[in-house]
Amino acid sequence: MKHHLARTIAALVISASAATSLAACSSDDRTIEETQASVDTHAAPENTAWVEGPAGLSYPVSDTAGPHDRGPVPSGFEHSPQGAVIAAITTQVFLAGADDELWPEVPKTLVEPGEGRDQWSQARALMSVSGDPITTPPKFRGFKVNDYSDTSAIVSLAAEYTNGVVATVPVQLSHNSGDWKVVLPNQEQAPDLTEITEEELAADFTPFGPEEN
Repeated sequence: MKHHLARTIAALVISASAATSLAACSSDDRTIEETQASVDTHAAPENTAWVEGPAGLSYPVSDTAGPHDRGPVPSGFEHSPQGAVIAAITTQVFLAGADDELWPEVPKTLVEPGEGRDQWSQARALMSVSGDPITTPPKFRGFKVNDYSDTSAIVSLAAEYTNGVVATVPVQLSHNSGDWKVVLPNQEQAPDLTEITEEELAADFTPFGPEEN
């Protein structure tokens, strides 16, 4: 039962982390288009290893893109598209796998304050998660940076599920706090996962996952 609950949480966290686009401007008034032109939104994070996190779930750590603070709940992501990608994946892993002892630090460290975070925290408080290994979690396969500026990013994460389906959902992040944090949507805004083909994955996404590096 615990494993089933944890697998359900893992799937829901990935799908619930989608959000609408931020129309924020950068701190130096550059347009989003200018910001995107000055950075590489397609390159995978360099010097990356996948390490075991809560509930046996893997997340990436990079010498350049972070997380540079590798405490119980990682933080300190590079202010770049690659840092946003790693922050997005790391947050999914810790939201899905953190046990009751670790949980209080997860939203505080990795999630932007707001209605979505409040609703997720309230729902999480109604259940108990032991942190037992999730035996069949979704596998990250790749990413696409849909939008990027100095203060916000939208990263689509592609994951393969146990039934062989590959699905994607955009994850919104904010850098207003000085580090990349996921902006969870409220319950009314949470969209469904979008299934994609292997051909679409190869054409539109940068390969990135424990079995892709």
